[in-house]
Amino acid sequence: MNSFGKRIINMSAAAVLILAALTSCGSEGEVQVSGREIHKDGSVTATIVREWDESLYSVDGLKTMMDEEIRDYNFDHAGDKIAAGEVKCEEGILTCVIDYSTDEDYSGFNSRRFVVESLDEAMASDLVKISVKSVKDQTQTDLGSIEKADTLSVLITDETGRVTFPGKVLYISDGVEPVSKKAIEVTENMDGLAYIIFENK
Repeated sequence: MNSFGKRIINMSAAAVLILAALTSCGSEGEVQVSGREIHKDGSVTATIVREWDESLYSVDGLKTMMDEEIRDYNFDHAGDKIAAGEVKCEEGILTCVIDYSTDEDYSGFNSRRFVVESLDEAMASDLVKISVKSVKDQTQTDLGSIEKADTLSVLITDETGRVTFPGKVLYISDGVEPVSKKAIEVTENMDGLAYIIFENK
């Protein structure tokens, strides 16, 4: 969980809540979950979904806190690197969205490891030192044997939770569980860092 998410939990006195999917008010059983989405252009959207007691904690106060922290970050980094998106509370469920220009901005704002690189660049810089397994058949895969590595990207992160990608997820490290073709869940069972190799398309 990122630092900003922790501050929201502290505000709502909900530190003991299970970090599981919470059903939203969408149609046909739509489920909204906390997580991050990496877009093809390298930007990142983070969504925080939590229980929220409006009789005790003000959504307007949360918005003010968000705006202040985002303004400070943008000032320090000389540009509009982060923008607050939707913030709402419906039937006791808070949904909070923040848009980041790059993975570096996400990492910097939340004090987490969250690096997106081309697989070739990551291997050349010796960032990827682990074994991965194929999502398709769960077999261990030698990184050197991955075909078309120059067309693939890798996420390296120390943060648990849901991540959605612009293309199909092909390989994952231990402690990472597939959710769909383009989404995974990083669990507490990761060995320090999680690695997810995906198609950026």
